[in-house]
Amino acid sequence: MFRYLLPLVLLLLNGQALAFPWYSGGDNIRGAELMTPDERKTYVARLQSMKSLDECKGYMQAHYLEIDKRAKERNVVLPPVAGDPCVVMKTMGRIR
Repeated sequence: MFRYLLPLVLLLLNGQALAFPWYSGGDNIRGAELMTPDERKTYVARLQSMKSLDECKGYMQAHYLEIDKRAKERNVVLPPVAGDPCVVMKTMGRIR
């Protein structure tokens, strides 16, 4: 029984994995193919540093504008926005 306890504890201690299962890798970001690896890391780090829903929503709006601009310049068709990392973080109690 105790052999299952350690993996569970490690999973619970790794709040990033729990709070950002979809976004934490940086590859599942809408428009990730238009971002450098460093930009994807910065995006994830910035999301994780958010303190409020309004701050997060503002950041995401600016991010979507920039990514849509890049897509238009490069004639890339992006999928519509699906999901909201700000709502996920609020639901998980990471932002107020």
